[in-house]
Amino acid sequence: MLQDTFEILRNLLITQFKLDQEIVKPESTLMNLGLDSLTLMEFIFAAEDAFSLRIPEEKLNDNLSGLTLGDVCKAIDSIKKQA
Repeated sequence: MLQDTFEILRNLLITQFKLDQEIVKPESTLMNLGLDSLTLMEFIFAAEDAFSLRIPEEKLNDNLSGLTLGDVCKAIDSIKKQA
């Protein structure tokens, strides 16, 4: 996972979703960060906008409740490498 990808997503969660910076870590699941299913999708859309890309559903875990911030970073990094 590229550190800058994590930092961009971390800042997005802190500023747009008002999360405490102490709890935003790569291993944090998005549900444990307090994102419900609607907010989680808003976060994914915001991440897509931030990186000007589309994250295919198959790049994300089938079980969104177990999706970590690190998983999202890896998906974005993978897409960026293909571009």
